[in-house]
Amino acid sequence: MKSLKSMTAAVAVGLLSVVSYPAAVHAQEPTRLSDDQVERLLERIEQSADKFRSSIDDALDKSSADDSKVEKDINRYVEAFENATDRLESRFDDDKSSAEDVQEVLTRAASINSLMARQAFTDRAQADWRLLRSDLNELARAYGVTWEWRVVAVSPQ
Repeated sequence: MKSLKSMTAAVAVGLLSVVSYPAAVHAQEPTRLSDDQVERLLERIEQSADKFRSSIDDALDKSSADDSKVEKDINRYVEAFENATDRLESRFDDDKSSAEDVQEVLTRAASINSLMARQAFTDRAQADWRLLRSDLNELARAYGVTWEWRVVAVSPQ
């Protein structure tokens, strides 16, 4: 009788853990960031972008791409990215930011990512880009934008 009670208790515990497991997994899913958290993330992206801009400028000055079409392209892509992030921040400040604004930032970043993957820049420039990409991935999650870093051809307007 005692072993039957023990077995019943063990089965009940096992069933409870199976039934409650999906709820535990669901509780671990990321949630929407607060406005303060998004604001801090946007500030971090701005700082990371500035740091990347500095390191890519330095890398270009020390490379064979200095004063070349590659340098001009990178500078145009970085400028287009910075303009998109500025628009996003402005729209966020006006409580009008949207997933489309984030998509634009990510599309501009994907162009830079393609160049970073094709060119051998300094370790510092690559590390700064990886840090910025990480922040951009978090931004995509915050706005519910599904995103993959793939080669994207976008003109740097």
